[in-house]
Amino acid sequence: MNDTIMKVEVVSKEIIKPSCPTPKHLKSFNLSYLDQIAPPSHIALLLYYNNENRIEIDGSSTALKKSLAETLSKFYPLAGKIIDNSYVDCNDDGVDYFESRVSNCQLSQLIQLPNVQDIAKVFLPFDPFAGHDEGNSAKVLSVQVNVFEDCGGIVIGLCISHKLADACSVITFINDWASISHAIAAGDHGQQIIKGPDFEAQSLFPLKEFLTGFKPPTAPSIVAGDDAIVTKKFVFGSSKLAELKKKAKIISEFDDVQFQPSRVEALSALIWRCFIDTDQAKNNAGANPTDGYLALFAINLRARMIPPLPSNSFGNITSVALPVDMSVEVAGIKKNDQQLYYPYLVGKVRDSIKKIDGDYIRDQLQTSNAFLDSMKSFAENGPRAETLILSFTSWCRFPIYEANFGWGKPIWVGSCTLPMKNAVYLMDTNSSGDGIEAWVSLSQEDMDEFERHPELVAFVS
Repeated sequence: MNDTIMKVEVVSKEIIKPSCPTPKHLKSFNLSYLDQIAPPSHIALLLYYNNENRIEIDGSSTALKKSLAETLSKFYPLAGKIIDNSYVDCNDDGVDYFESRVSNCQLSQLIQLPNVQDIAKVFLPFDPFAGHDEGNSAKVLSVQVNVFEDCGGIVIGLCISHKLADACSVITFINDWASISHAIAAGDHGQQIIKGPDFEAQSLFPLKEFLTGFKPPTAPSIVAGDDAIVTKKFVFGSSKLAELKKKAKIISEFDDVQFQPSRVEALSALIWRCFIDTDQAKNNAGANPTDGYLALFAINLRARMIPPLPSNSFGNITSVALPVDMSVEVAGIKKNDQQLYYPYLVGKVRDSIKKIDGDYIRDQLQTSNAFLDSMKSFAENGPRAETLILSFTSWCRFPIYEANFGWGKPIWVGSCTLPMKNAVYLMDTNSSGDGIEAWVSLSQEDMDEFERHPELVAFVS
């Protein structure tokens, strides 16, 4: 990238409303109770396009705005306002749409920067982690289209409320918007080429009146006096992941024979191990003692339900796997047998995830308040101060690299620095889905040790 500082200038702002008014009988859209307990934050996503054919943005801009309006008529709650953590007033107010020009920067050089996640926030319509003071907490969806003057590259950045959407829902919206935009740019009409969202989840996990006003727990974030929280990207290539899977052959409590874990299971266990070892080193140095470790995994419920829900089911159809826990004593014992320590962690990760099946969803999430009770208890009491939690979210195998607005598929998809302590986001490195990027957010002190862990260094590409 040039030595000159990159400049991002917003050149226009509009409000895009649905192309067709929302019918009166759909004006009030109840949240599901899984929406109600979702964190009051925004999901930030950035899609980077080379635009190798240098398609003029003026024509693309018209298609982008027209297609967004048509897409919003299908995804009508996104153009409304969330009321009292219980329903959306589908008032067709629309979404903020910004266009910016980026100068003194080549897109191809930008995405190669090791700290690109620290810079990327300027491509978003607002800071998704700035809190309620910015006045953006009530916005369900905002979009910013960034055009690179020097190379013609394009970055689409969006912030979408987690109260209405999980990762799968965000990708459903993005892909439908892209499909309509591509069709309009080619001279076709858009809406008929997409299925649109399926809102069945709102009836399968109906609204709970007693959750109105409930404030879900959020991931620990940076506060005054804390060590700075940093996000770093670690890339694991397909050959390294294959090697890691072979190293992790284990016998699970659910299986009678040895198996190889998935890429996500194997990598999650490796990251958890390095995280535990980092803390153990601090304890040995006389820091505040930890009495146990928890790993939490966000699980997409769609394919696990009976019958399965379609991939275009919209909303928070996600839960947390039963916590993977381990005491300090067990960690110390297992570390003495290096050959079995890592497979042991892989087994615990796999077993936790595998327990979230159709029976669990029915018994804990649909026919009782068991899961809600545990969530409320956690919100009120939190974990023990001596327990160290690492939270995992995986976007792997989701079709995020399919979003073609007319400039080809994205060359990279990412987010921005996540000011959430002890959090891990996993994403495919490209459309082939062979490699995985791990976005790890830790305190600066922990990151300094974590990134030097020999097991981590051995598998990072």
